Amino acid sequence: IEGEPEVVAAAVGALFDEVARYTGDRASSEPHTFADLDAAFTSVPYFDNVASRLLLFPTRSRWMVLWTNDFLCGGFDHFVRGLTSNAGLTTIHWSAHDTTTTFQPGATFHLRRKDGDAVVERRVQAARTDRHWDFLAQGDPLPEEDLDGYQARRKRDRLNEARLMELLGRLGARPWDESWYAVPDEPVYRLERPRPPSAIRRERDEVITGRPGTESRAASERSGST
Repeated sequence: IEGEPEVVAAAVGALFDEVARYTGDRASSEPHTFADLDAAFTSVPYFDNVASRLLLFPTRSRWMVLWTNDFLCGGFDHFVRGLTSNAGLTTIHWSAHDTTTTFQPGATFHLRRKDGDAVVERRVQAARTDRHWDFLAQGDPLPEEDLDGYQARRKRDRLNEARLMELLGRLGARPWDESWYAVPDEPVYRLERPRPPSAIRRERDEVITGRPGTESRAASERSGST
């Protein structure tokens, strides 16, 4: 998310609170100082099937990084789009993994920016569905893109993790480089909603390693929740 930390944090907090209100919940946002990235991630002890905690990381660039504990990542793209359409922030929603994990392999890059009242989007994706690979490019290309790379014979080679990291680097973002994050020099914003609706909760190690663990249903204090 491009912008000054205080501006971005206010926009993310307002939208997260708006989402929480739909189910009678409220969201809070507080800046925290962590010794390193591991300490920040450790402060979120579990994952839910809906976003119940967000971490907003400062970096040594014009970008901030938003992370969610939603192990399905469901609705996250809509949330990011809301930051552009509602708050006018330029955002990049990306994912990349070259091997099968809990999801099939693929890479996605989705940039959104506001132009007047319109949301301008650029989306590039190479993704596998079972044995079949698809490649998609929508919107006007960015000057930083390697358009020749999209002509690779194999669709999986047109956009993969390495190519996506190179593109993000040309845009001034280095998400896999820990030194890029301004931690502990600047605070990390931790946003929480204490009562997500009927959340299925999974332990952090289970989500990270992909190994089965203990699954529990987070109890809701509200009646009628589904």
